[in-house]
Amino acid sequence: PPLRLLARRIFFSPAASNARSRPFLWNALIKSSAAADPRAAALAFCLMLAAGIPADRFSFSLVLKACSQDPFLLLGLQVHAVILKSHLAAELYLHNCLIGFYSRCGLCELARMVFDRMPQRDSVSWNSMIDGYAKNGKMDAAKDLFGWMEDGDRDLVTWNSMISLHAASLGGIDDARELFDQMPERDLFSWNLMIDGYVKLGRMENAAALFEVMPEKDVISWANLISGYMEAGQVDLARQMFDEMPERDLITWNIMMAGYVKNGRFADALRLFHEMRTEASLAPDATTLATTLSAIAELGRVRDGFAVHDYIERNRLPLRGKLGVGLIDMYAKCGRLEDALRVFEESGNTVDHWNAIICGLAVHGYGESALELFHAMEKLPLKPDDITFIGVLNACSHAGLVDEGMKCFEVMQTCCRLEPKVQHYGCMVDILGRAGRLEDAWKMINEMPMQPNDVIWRSLLSACRNHGDTIMGQKVAEAIIERGLCDSSSYVLLSNIYARTGLWGDVSKVRMIMRERDLRKIPGCSWIELQGVVHEFVVGDVS
Repeated sequence: PPLRLLARRIFFSPAASNARSRPFLWNALIKSSAAADPRAAALAFCLMLAAGIPADRFSFSLVLKACSQDPFLLLGLQVHAVILKSHLAAELYLHNCLIGFYSRCGLCELARMVFDRMPQRDSVSWNSMIDGYAKNGKMDAAKDLFGWMEDGDRDLVTWNSMISLHAASLGGIDDARELFDQMPERDLFSWNLMIDGYVKLGRMENAAALFEVMPEKDVISWANLISGYMEAGQVDLARQMFDEMPERDLITWNIMMAGYVKNGRFADALRLFHEMRTEASLAPDATTLATTLSAIAELGRVRDGFAVHDYIERNRLPLRGKLGVGLIDMYAKCGRLEDALRVFEESGNTVDHWNAIICGLAVHGYGESALELFHAMEKLPLKPDDITFIGVLNACSHAGLVDEGMKCFEVMQTCCRLEPKVQHYGCMVDILGRAGRLEDAWKMINEMPMQPNDVIWRSLLSACRNHGDTIMGQKVAEAIIERGLCDSSSYVLLSNIYARTGLWGDVSKVRMIMRERDLRKIPGCSWIELQGVVHEFVVGDVS
């Protein structure tokens, strides 16, 4: 931006008066602002006409691109009128630009009017109109137009546009494959489109079969398949594909690391990060570092977190985006709340930053501090979202702030116009359960507008155990079993409720059911770092 402003100052300076008589310099000025500052581009076009400089085909195309945003729609209509009055009114190139302009504005009817009145059309005209229909969700109109095209007018762009449209539509992947098989010729983009469509639907067998018969593959082909295997939880297969790649770019490394994190293999994600730094000699970007911070947060390896933070500072990477959020989350999960707050104070300018620190404080039981931050956030031009209220309600739950939790739940619906999701109801059940208000928690579950999940039921069952309410515990357990949500944790909780009140016969029955159904309780597992070494321990360990 500073260089663009300098260029504008030089262009409009008295010394450049002769230069301002040349249309191509005006076009350069319009082009430099068309994407980043549409208002400046539109102003430059108007000043050009006011100075008596006739606009050419490139001037019109550039200003139409700048006007393809809602605030400048009226100006775009005026530019269309100027084109009609000019000697360029029959220009095929400008007609195609107008189709693109109206399509980007969501006005497919006006784009079609321009298309229908064109004295001649080329493949760009057809492709622009089909693409406009596709991007505005008018699938039937796009299909009809494709059907009217002569075979000679259909090029690779046309076929690829239609394949992309079908692949993205509900249940349209088989239609996309039919079109793919009919194509007179295919390029790499066509193959990648089909593979990506199969991957997004989880149809990995189809994707792999297509990948095997590809005449040539690029990094995108490999990355699509690796991403699909990671989404399907086939981590080892994804790693095998990754190792077989002839060349890897940073995006592929990021996909692998994110896949490891998604599948809970945090140590593998960190090992891959170090492998990338040492063997591939690639510089990590913000996505790489944010993924690495997520893995570090889950493992509690704060020393690695310090190293990543140091790298961010040495390279002067901005903290206003995902990196700041990642650092706050990492420090909070590693128990370094002072460091988390320090990063927040340096970078906390988005809702995500506020969410990270509020959730971090909530997890560590600093409910009142989390609430104070939430009230401070309300005074800023930031709108709390679903995650904000999950953090706030968790804070109230851990700190035993029942009334404050009820108020926040009401504020969420009345002031912020947010519909509570199952996670928010889960927090409320937890708040009421911890406070011993088991009947209120039961009532809230039964009045939920959606089906409660197993986590909510277990939360109430756990509260029944903590407060020794055998009758309510039995009622909750029956509801869990009736809905088919009962797992080993639920049976163990019910057994503990009976044991706490001395009902050993019922304890034996529950344990017998667990043996008959071969249900085993998986012990809890935690990590802690001491003197640079990460120790893992489970319930019952003594050293």
